[in-house]
Order: sequence, then structure tokens, then C-alpha cells
Amino acid sequence: MYFQKRNNTYRYYERYIDPYTQKRKIVSITLSSNSKQAQNKAMRLLNEKIRNKTALASDNIIEGKTLADLFDEWFPIYKQQVRRTTYLATVANIKTLLVVINKDTLLSQLDSSILSRSFDELLFKHDLSSKYVSIIKSKLNQAIKFAIKQNYLKDNPLDKVELSPKKSNHGTKIKDKFLEKDELTKLFDYIQKKHPNYVPIFQWLYLTGMRAGEALALDMDDIEYINSQYVVHVTGTLEYKKVSVTEQHKTDTTKTAAGIRDIDLSSQAVEIYQKQLDKYESGFLFQTANGTPYQISSLNTILRNAKDKLGIDKRLSTHTFRHTHVSMLAALGVPFYVIQDRVGHENSKMLEQIYLHVTKEAKLNLNSQLEKL
Repeated sequence: MYFQKRNNTYRYYERYIDPYTQKRKIVSITLSSNSKQAQNKAMRLLNEKIRNKTALASDNIIEGKTLADLFDEWFPIYKQQVRRTTYLATVANIKTLLVVINKDTLLSQLDSSILSRSFDELLFKHDLSSKYVSIIKSKLNQAIKFAIKQNYLKDNPLDKVELSPKKSNHGTKIKDKFLEKDELTKLFDYIQKKHPNYVPIFQWLYLTGMRAGEALALDMDDIEYINSQYVVHVTGTLEYKKVSVTEQHKTDTTKTAAGIRDIDLSSQAVEIYQKQLDKYESGFLFQTANGTPYQISSLNTILRNAKDKLGIDKRLSTHTFRHTHVSMLAALGVPFYVIQDRVGHENSKMLEQIYLHVTKEAKLNLNSQLEKL
């Protein structure tokens, strides 16, 4: 090792053989002193640099990397690979994980027992759902695979980790995922009295089965009259997470590939569109007086308050209207594949459960009516 003085700093150098080219190369580090202590520090840092560069060409594992180091390196790369909403959701997933695992944990010490205990803590102490913890595990798995490629780990400790089974204590039944006709009527009456300006968006969600983000991203020009039928072109969703209200806009993709679709509008939906068009002429189909889109959080707040006031013993959110739309179409005898295409879902266990529940109830009602013949 040798050093050179540069103004008020000292540049330390060390040579090594590049394992890829077998040529001599140099690494360097800058410190503010040339004291004995500084020289020892420089030697340690230079050797670490050399180890990192040469380990990638061998089976040597790079030591000293922590979970925090891993995420600092992985997130910028991951951000370029996925949609913005997916990236933000993953950041939130990892943030939740780091509540139960110290971010300074060395990757070399990250074994299956530590991970199993951490997932159990999320499941039982923090009472997170099995589905959510499974998502966290999946995101961590992606990061660990990146670590293996970087020679920070040799094996994946998650390969030996299975989530502990957890009995749901919420007792949610399929029928609680959607509203019955009388509940829907009662809800719309309440909103009409308390929040009349929001009636159109809630009715639209029910009549079309659209996701809230898809509906709130709609522009007036997304509705078109084609072959004697009004159609809404669903081509994106509202970009609203960590974006100021005035900067919110429609993305060029939907939640899933199947989400890109055209939906035929009923006469009631067409009436809503025409009234909105008369009111605003251009811009978002559902907008505030300032021309900004309605906020999903505001819509859900209205629904939570309505649930309490009306005594509806079901969880209410904008997604409830989507499930209700499916249930009503099922009751009308619409084939499941047609419903899937309309709501933009290639495969959804929840939609299938709702469909089967409603059709089973319809069959039971038919059996009881047969006895009256």
C-alpha cells in the first residue's frame, strides 16, 4: 500500500490481480490523515474493496453485508423492473418486515430459524393476515435471490421456511363481501342525503364493476358511442400513491393485463356519464370543483361512516361495489367467463367464490319454489 498527498487529503492505493483478466489493477481510498491509525483504516478498507471485486469471480462470499445494505442496493434496480405502484407496495412490505428483523442483521447470520420466528411474530403478535405475510415473504425472496447473485449469500434460507398456519378469527363469510339489494338501496339513500356529489361515482362503481382506481382515472373521452352502444375504454388506473393531488394522472397500464378492456354501459351508467359531461365538459369524469380527481381515501371514509350509521355488519369499501356487481350479474344468470371479462380478471378466487355462492343460493330458492307448483 502507498499514498499520495492531495491538498489536505491523502489518497491510499493498493494493487491486486483482476481474476477476470489476470491483469494488475489498483483500488484507492481517500482519507483526511496519514497517521498510523488512518493508514490501518485505509489498509482495511482497501482490502475490503479487493475482496468484493475478486469474490464475484469465485465462490467466495462477500462478508459484512447487512439487510439494510441489501435493500439499499436492490431497491434502485427493482424500481426499474416494476410499475411504480408495485415498487411502493414492496417498499411498504419490507418496512413492515424490518419491524421484526433488525436492519443491521448480517446476511451471513440470516438463517431459516430467524426468518421463521420473524414471520410468526408478524402473524400472531402483529396479527397480520397469512396472505399479507406471504406477500412479504415473496418480496424478501426476490431480494435474497439478488443477494445470492451478488455473492452476499451462498444459499437461500427461505427455501427451508414455511409459514405457520393461522386460523382466521375474523369470521368473514362470502356473503359479507357484497351487498344485498336492500342494503345497496339503503346505502345510496344515505349517501344522497349526506354526500350527494359523491352519488355518481358510487353508482358508477356498482353499475360497471370497475376498480376505484380505474374509474377515478377516467377521462370524458374514454366513453364512446360505438355501434349503437355506449362503451367505456379502460386503459389505465389512477396514479395517486405519494403523488400530490394536482399531479395525479392515469397510468398506461391497469392492475393486470386483463384489466385493459371495454365495458358496455347500461342506460343508468350512460345517464351518469351525460350528467357529468354536462357539468364539467372535459377532464376527469369524476372530479372536484378544482378539476382534481376524487380521492379513494375520501370515498372509503364516507363508506365507513355510512356503515356505522346504517348498522351494516359488513366491511364497506369502494371494492365492495365491484363484488356487488359480480353478485348481481351472477343472480341474473350471466356466465362466469363473461363476468370475468367484464371486470377484467383472468383468475380470481374471490370472484369465483361470490359467483358460486350466489348461484347456489339461487338454486336453493328455485328448489323451494318448485314445491309451490
